[in-house]
Amino acid sequence: MDYLYVCNTSSDFVSQISLGDYSHKKICLNSKEGRVGPHGICSWKSEIIVANSYNNSISKIDIVDCVEKENYYIGIHCNDVDVFNNHAYIVCGESNSIIVFDLVTNVIIQEIPCGNMPHNIDISRKSELGVIANMQSDCVSILDCAKNDILASIKVGAYPTKAIITSDNKYIIVCESNLGLDKVGSITLFDLVKFKKIITIKVGKAPVDVYYDYVEKMCFVSNFLEGTISIVDISEGKEVRKIKVGGMPRGIIKKGRYLYIGNNYGNSLIIYDIYKMNIKTIPIGKEPNGMTLV
Repeated sequence: MDYLYVCNTSSDFVSQISLGDYSHKKICLNSKEGRVGPHGICSWKSEIIVANSYNNSISKIDIVDCVEKENYYIGIHCNDVDVFNNHAYIVCGESNSIIVFDLVTNVIIQEIPCGNMPHNIDISRKSELGVIANMQSDCVSILDCAKNDILASIKVGAYPTKAIITSDNKYIIVCESNLGLDKVGSITLFDLVKFKKIITIKVGKAPVDVYYDYVEKMCFVSNFLEGTISIVDISEGKEVRKIKVGGMPRGIIKKGRYLYIGNNYGNSLIIYDIYKMNIKTIPIGKEPNGMTLV
């Protein structure tokens, strides 16, 4: 059975949601020293790794027993995490760096400087590259994960909140949110080899997350301040449809015919059937953010 795991930043627990019957289980995180703030998430072997922004740590969650096994201090304001070769790469927003943590020996092995206020990281195992969206320096850092070195910095639009490498390893897709500016945001495609811009496509207000469907060649973008999801046809280079879901949509993932969207305003998970165009809502924790499928 497939499960969706969602970080509830203001509730200090991770939601495990069965995609079969949509049953919901809470995985509470250790809060002995105050707030935890789960924010970013990824899978590793039989565990889930969670980046906690309030207590500056990562959690290891056993997905079989649905319990937090271990917690380790990493650095100031852990926003996101991804894994390459048993190493967790954790984005620390206030130290402007990426911390490399060995998940086998449980020790920090390196700190890599990047741009100002890094917000997310996405790693391609095939290309051995990672991309980091740096919100305050309006750039994306390109990380060589084999050498743990920054290869390049790409200038992008204002306040990039998300950067991903497409599953076909052809493109980098960047959410340029334009947060605080009186205009809509956009997504921009870059060539993964040459790091050159291909096209910029306008979407809605404050795009904060994007999911790329390699089979359909479509991007699904959550517009945080508009309550909508933009569907973007990459081959045509344009927004082809906009879905009104309401609230403040943040994290977004697609599985089959369904979109799974975290709603920060309603503290809920929105399940949207793309074919039938109907919505189901499940209450979860406060401020749902990062999510991953296992």
